[in-house]
Amino acid sequence: MRALCARVLRGKYKMNKSEFREVINATKEKTWEVLFAQYGDIHVHNPGMVTSSYMHNAIRGELNCERHCQFNDKLSLDEKITEMDENNHFTVVVTKHSLPFIKGMSATYELTSIGNMTGDEVTEVKMTSFVSFSPGFMKYLMRGQLGKGLVQHLFGLKYYIETGETVNSHNYSEIFKSYK
Repeated sequence: MRALCARVLRGKYKMNKSEFREVINATKEKTWEVLFAQYGDIHVHNPGMVTSSYMHNAIRGELNCERHCQFNDKLSLDEKITEMDENNHFTVVVTKHSLPFIKGMSATYELTSIGNMTGDEVTEVKMTSFVSFSPGFMKYLMRGQLGKGLVQHLFGLKYYIETGETVNSHNYSEIFKSYK
């Protein structure tokens, strides 16, 4: 699997790029704390995940930290933080997974502090996702499903940071309909 990650990073596989953005009513530091420092606990704000946990005795997000994410009984992935610039951006690479038709995956999260009309600190999170498929035509069939999951993840992150309340598959639809 390490060889696959190296080929993905070197660009041997054609990666499909997608960008997603969410504006969060919180400081960059608070957003970084949840997104990066609490890296192993992504399941509290990603409604597509049943559980997540740190690997290799890690207790906090940091460079080279790894986590295991479980989507259901059959689908899971392991990710590793491969790059970071504190409070600004970090990159994760999938090192192992059981996702069908996916050859390789990685993502970069970028945080930008922006102002709003009330003068409160607001942070924009931009997630750039890179995915390669096998066979290649599967990108046309799976792009919407993967994109939907990433949009839910970023909205869940926003809701969790702004309210402190967990988002999961059971409450996501109602929260999404009612939260502004």
